[in-house]
Amino acid sequence: MLCSLIYGQLADRFGRKPCLIGGVFVSIIFGFAMAFSPNYIAFLAFRIVYAMGGFALYQSAFLISIELVGPKWRSFNGTLLCFYWVFGYVSCAGVAYLIRDWSTLQWVCALPQILCFTYIYFIPESPRWLISKGRIDEAMVTIEKIAKSNKKSVPDNVAEELGHEQADEDTKANFWHLFRYPNLRKKTFVVISHWATVTLVYYGLSLNAITLGGNDYVNFAINGAVELPGCILGLLALQYIGRRWPLAVSLCLCGICILGILAVPADVVWARILLAMSGKMLVSCAFAIVYVYTGELFPTVARAIGFNTGNFFGRFAGLAAPFLLDLGDISELLPPIIMGSVSILGGLTVIFVPETHKQNLPETIQDAENFGKRKMHSEKGRVDEMVKL
Repeated sequence: MLCSLIYGQLADRFGRKPCLIGGVFVSIIFGFAMAFSPNYIAFLAFRIVYAMGGFALYQSAFLISIELVGPKWRSFNGTLLCFYWVFGYVSCAGVAYLIRDWSTLQWVCALPQILCFTYIYFIPESPRWLISKGRIDEAMVTIEKIAKSNKKSVPDNVAEELGHEQADEDTKANFWHLFRYPNLRKKTFVVISHWATVTLVYYGLSLNAITLGGNDYVNFAINGAVELPGCILGLLALQYIGRRWPLAVSLCLCGICILGILAVPADVVWARILLAMSGKMLVSCAFAIVYVYTGELFPTVARAIGFNTGNFFGRFAGLAAPFLLDLGDISELLPPIIMGSVSILGGLTVIFVPETHKQNLPETIQDAENFGKRKMHSEKGRVDEMVKL
């Protein structure tokens, strides 16, 4: 949450790759530092910094992954990280079961992050971001490599045309640009509602896993494994259907599953667990869609800022999840009523944002403002053509 406030500004100003590399170093250093914490206070301090590094690493990798490809592959690249998340989620249960000492567990979990050092050498800076900053020559190096790998050629006059267009455009954007223009402002508020919804419901259902009874390690693993079909559904929906209606349907069905718990007697435990796990699968599907959808609604010059504005309010809503579950002490009806209602309402807000399926990414603030009001036309859509697979 703290990193959301500053990461967007840094990534849009200095680039995706510097933030990615910075996140790698911070994650590795403080991941091992936690393992040797002298006391609990030091552990918490290291954990906060570690989380900030991990956040920068994850978000930078996501932005680069969708900005390196054309419309055809954005869905796949955008959801690929979700599958790695599920793998790590489930693996953590097994590793924690085998290693009961917290210090050993911590450095074992930190060890694989050393592989992230390889990012320095083979992951390029986003060509879209370079173009948005007028660094055309650097962008063309990456674009030509991509085009070559796709057995395509880059037109000779593209660099010159991009240079002329960029000279007339404002390459600077900040948080307030998201609210300065009416159409972009509407999208920003809807994105905030989506992030708040999926984060509150996701963590509410995840934390509720501890009340399922039985072995905590098994419950944790099951709670993570159920996200796999959700990610698969999200990928298929993004690839073949779109963003708006799959997001609306997944959130509304998730809400119905959660509210359905109210109709099941307390002694029919298996049915209540089935509904809760179905809700977790559906909100995982929605989470995968929200990631890609958010990245496509905001322009390159402010994509990280817009992405992390939604993320910030999402994390803020996530902070409320433990307290939401505590309302069960007052009435066991309150948590499912609140989570189910919020999920359905969040799904209905998609009517206020346009479909982005198979559309070129907006590059400038004006592109983002126009997108949804009329068919967006930007010459920098050429980048999508050059990297199309």
